[in-house]
Amino acid sequence: MKTLLVGINSKYIHTCLAIWYLQASVQKNEAFLTGNNIVAREFTINDNKDNILSAIYSEKPDILAFSCYIWNIELINILTIEIKKILPHCRIILGGPEVSFTAVDALEANKTIDFIICGEGEEVFPALLNSIIEGSDAFRELSGVAYREDNTVFFNEGYNLVGQLDKLQSPYTGNLLNSAENRIIYYEASRGCPFFCSYCISSTFKGIRFFSFERVKKDLNTLLIHKPKLIKFVDRTFNCNKKRAKEILEYIISLDINTLFHFEAAADLFDDEMLALLGSAPKGRIQFEIGLQTTNPETLCEINRVTDLYKLKTNVEKLLQKGNIHIHLDLIAGLPLEDISSFKRSFNDVYNMKPHQLQLGFLKLLKGSKVRLEAEKHGYSYRNYAPYEIFSNRYISYEDLLILKDVEEVVERYFNSNRFPESLKLLQKNTLRNPFEVFRQLSIYCRDKGYLDRPVSYRENIAIIYKYAKTLFMDSIELEAFRQAMVFDFLSSDNSGAIPDAIRMEEDYVKVNKVHQILRNEEFIKEYLPDFIGVPVKNIIKKVFLISLTYRTGPDEIILFDYSQKDPVSDKFRDIRVTGYFSIGSQPET
Repeated sequence: MKTLLVGINSKYIHTCLAIWYLQASVQKNEAFLTGNNIVAREFTINDNKDNILSAIYSEKPDILAFSCYIWNIELINILTIEIKKILPHCRIILGGPEVSFTAVDALEANKTIDFIICGEGEEVFPALLNSIIEGSDAFRELSGVAYREDNTVFFNEGYNLVGQLDKLQSPYTGNLLNSAENRIIYYEASRGCPFFCSYCISSTFKGIRFFSFERVKKDLNTLLIHKPKLIKFVDRTFNCNKKRAKEILEYIISLDINTLFHFEAAADLFDDEMLALLGSAPKGRIQFEIGLQTTNPETLCEINRVTDLYKLKTNVEKLLQKGNIHIHLDLIAGLPLEDISSFKRSFNDVYNMKPHQLQLGFLKLLKGSKVRLEAEKHGYSYRNYAPYEIFSNRYISYEDLLILKDVEEVVERYFNSNRFPESLKLLQKNTLRNPFEVFRQLSIYCRDKGYLDRPVSYRENIAIIYKYAKTLFMDSIELEAFRQAMVFDFLSSDNSGAIPDAIRMEEDYVKVNKVHQILRNEEFIKEYLPDFIGVPVKNIIKKVFLISLTYRTGPDEIILFDYSQKDPVSDKFRDIRVTGYFSIGSQPET
């Protein structure tokens, strides 16, 4: 018999770790594999439904299992109905967080589903599979399994959790790693969470379980053979166990690799020893996503989130000062007791911490979460369909959330893109607005002009924000300083040298013959571009760009962009203030 495990991801770069764990859990039983085949396939929600359907049909599975999440449950329900028409004898199994808390409802709503596994499946899935293949009724005794029999739904109540994680077979097989080439590799060093944030489904069961350090090290060594660009730890709070987190980080920092490791962490739990360790990490080795969610103390208390805001802010500042770690800070709009005024304060608090990215999300009332169970208490109105995002509550209206949606979009385009840092600084400084108001007013302009109703390219975004600046700065000096800041931002992140027409001015350019004369000067090369000593000018000129931005430099000073060097944390090319060489053209050529 053939079993097909299907993961449907939200984007191509993502991978579905769950199906590979299930495949590994079955494949460790060699006796079971005799005469039975188990295959894993991944798709995305953007794939054509008919193409997914035909790909599944071509596998001719006897048993079909889907891993269900908020981003794919609607598509899975559509597919299962159609699959039963063309493969009527195929048994369909669902698992994952989107069906684990409402198994009976899911079975009653979709008559084509045969089984649902609640919770973690690595131990119960092989038993269920074995029962189906043998044609026995042993599945009736499996805890946390809902099933359909003679058009009646039954449920053996329970929620499956794997007690000893090291007993799990590693999912990182050659098949997974080959399929995940040039995609994000997900890794878990633990399951569960010690905290009880009411919006998170990890709070629905107590405790946290860890893979041993030796297991983690073994898995990472396997992954690193394939030289992935990014390994993303999916642990809910990676550093909840300080000793263990330090052990893993010490190992990662010691490696001679180019891989970036992403962690979700609680910054207020960092102690001096941890900060010192993180300060020793190579640039571009570690990236932290730190979920503040809000800086409103009453809201933090209501959602059961224990956070020392002062310590968190202090530790984030220390990490950013080192300049070797990329920092994401998260906010959630729509939390209990937070109206739009409170959210503005939270936004400004977080923005002023100067993270590399500020991720603004919107509350989703996930199945099984405490905040969903208490929806009536806070007057929540939310979507009936996944991902169950809120419309409103007692504190914030739908209209307010639409305002924040527009703010989120311009934050993504202009702040999180990391393409406009100097421009945004000037925009805030010259308008005397707080950070939220800067983005709010920019979003109003973009909404009025229709720019938020369609995709916009990077170069068009440059033109948009410059046109917006023209409506603000009546003073020609302020506007010119802003234009030059935009030119600087562009050249810091784009090595084409093709400055967009909207901000291009001929007087900024250093004449080509003067650039050649400067680059022929040996003293200049020794002082500013030592890596190019002995390199012909025709090769150097492909890697550098010189420009005169008089509002950003001193007298007789130009800016050199070195496109051979890029900061792995800021993602910016090296820029150098060059003094004393601007008049070099009057000197004899060397």
